[in-house]
Amino acid sequence: MIEILGIFLQLLVFVLIFSFPFKVNQINSFFGLEKNYLNYFDVHAINIIFFIYLAIILSFTGLDLKTIFKFHLIISIIFFIFNFKEIKSSIYRIEKFNYLFFLLLIISIFFYISQNLKLEWDGHHWIEKALVFFNGLKIQEISNVKVHPHYPHIGSYIWAYFWKNSLLELEYLGRFFQPYLYVLSIFVASNLIKNTNNNLKIVSILFLVLITFEPYLFAGYQEYLIFSSLIIASRYIQLLDFKKIENFKIIFLVFLIFYTLPWYKDEGIVYYFIFSTILISFLNYNLKNKIIFFFILIFLWYLQFLSQKYIIGIYDFPQKTSLEDLYNDIINIKLFLTKISKIFLHIFISFIKYPLWLVLTISFFGLLINKANLDKNMKYFIFCFLFNILFIIAVFFTFKSFDFMLKVSLDRLLFQTSGFYSVFIVIFLNKIKKI
Repeated sequence: MIEILGIFLQLLVFVLIFSFPFKVNQINSFFGLEKNYLNYFDVHAINIIFFIYLAIILSFTGLDLKTIFKFHLIISIIFFIFNFKEIKSSIYRIEKFNYLFFLLLIISIFFYISQNLKLEWDGHHWIEKALVFFNGLKIQEISNVKVHPHYPHIGSYIWAYFWKNSLLELEYLGRFFQPYLYVLSIFVASNLIKNTNNNLKIVSILFLVLITFEPYLFAGYQEYLIFSSLIIASRYIQLLDFKKIENFKIIFLVFLIFYTLPWYKDEGIVYYFIFSTILISFLNYNLKNKIIFFFILIFLWYLQFLSQKYIIGIYDFPQKTSLEDLYNDIINIKLFLTKISKIFLHIFISFIKYPLWLVLTISFFGLLINKANLDKNMKYFIFCFLFNILFIIAVFFTFKSFDFMLKVSLDRLLFQTSGFYSVFIVIFLNKIKKI
């Protein structure tokens, strides 16, 4: 019984602390948008991005997790009390049933995880870093963990943060952050559906959950952090009109979301540069401003490099291949064709394994068949997808344990970016409505 209480209490904690520090009216005013254009779920997501950056900073301080949490929770409760009417009003505007459905989905996944207490393969790697923070050790101890010490740490820090501050200090309660962010990201994506029929929106949300829910990845993996953050980023990219000189504040918000990716996983660095660089190229700014944007990207990455290299004490990648080995693989036509064919075969298998890819493919071709206007927003996501696939091909081509890595990693690598392209489903649904 007390574990059930602990699960509900963890949900209450998330609702309280992620209601802080921004409000709906405040965010809409800041971005120069119409009142209530961004709703409760949108702003809740922005508050979580704020929390992730707060966690990044605090992770380097060595401050006690319980002390930080008490201070954080007290401030959040005070904020919630003083702004209760506005928060309540913003929830009513999305309809009470939608919010109850949101909580029901989250609590259902919470109970599922609590009934299936298992850490999968990579979970044992990430928990080592979580234990560094859970036990109050200095961040430099990460460089001494046995397996993959170079892996980014922020997912493990958040895991430890909520684990240490749960009612019973149970490990799985710390992992609840990921399903909370995941469900929230689905609701954020649903805000792009231009339909006043609330029942249709609820069905669409449930459908997206059914085709994207993968229990295996909630067992200690970090893929859902990238998956959910990219869904949220795609939502705000849809606010941009690439034909105009865009609102710098929204662009900066998107960059901030992209910048969380390198702190989750190594490949997040590549996604950060691919998606951000393509975004810069699509913006209606002059060359000088685009160059400034690009140097800001480099500078932010360099900050992460410095912090991991000189504060934590390690910065590395798990796979190393010499240019000579890569060149020899490429000029060997038979080997080259064999590797390429195997990569595409496993990409195809991954598309079948994760239904979201099949729905995305159907939606995209449905738009083409209906002669949908491929505006710059859609073209942006198409370019991102093409470079995403090129990265997948390039990185797996260089793996020394080629066949093994294809079997154990490629599907997850594809899945974690699939949420970014969920806009194709939404655009398709909006197109069907018009028809």
